[in-house]
Amino acid sequence: MNVKSFFALIITFAIATIYILLIQPYLFTAPVIPFTMPTKELDEWANVIFWPLTWILYGLGVTVTLIWIVSAARSQFVRAKDVLSTRIRWWSLALVFFVAGQGSFFALSFFNEWLDGSRSSEPLLWVPLFIIIDLGLLFWIPTAIATPRSLRYIPPLSMFLRKLYGG
Repeated sequence: MNVKSFFALIITFAIATIYILLIQPYLFTAPVIPFTMPTKELDEWANVIFWPLTWILYGLGVTVTLIWIVSAARSQFVRAKDVLSTRIRWWSLALVFFVAGQGSFFALSFFNEWLDGSRSSEPLLWVPLFIIIDLGLLFWIPTAIATPRSLRYIPPLSMFLRKLYGG
């Protein structure tokens, strides 16, 4: 990985960190998202589901991104066919992030008795969208701009994103 890609990776992780740990909680706890649930219930939901899920997603995103970057740095391909076959690995990691994120969300909701019908189910509608945004910020963009060597164009739109920052 060259120096420019390394700094681009650091900057994207910094932006993702600011969004996930500061902006996203603000969107959920301030009156930005139009929840009709009482503030006390929203605070309880944030403490028992939102924050644990946030840390799970953040750790998962960093992990799958590093798995992809390290495996791409170690790979040595001669044929284009072999390079293109790694698309399955990239999409598999993205799918693992998404499914594990959704699974964690529903497991936290279930074990904290949020799905029993006695509490508001509004977060169930919003969180999956935010998991997709987290996937984009923690996995897709970092891998699109910082994947080294012959795999640098495997993530979708990576050529376009690399042109934006000159990588």
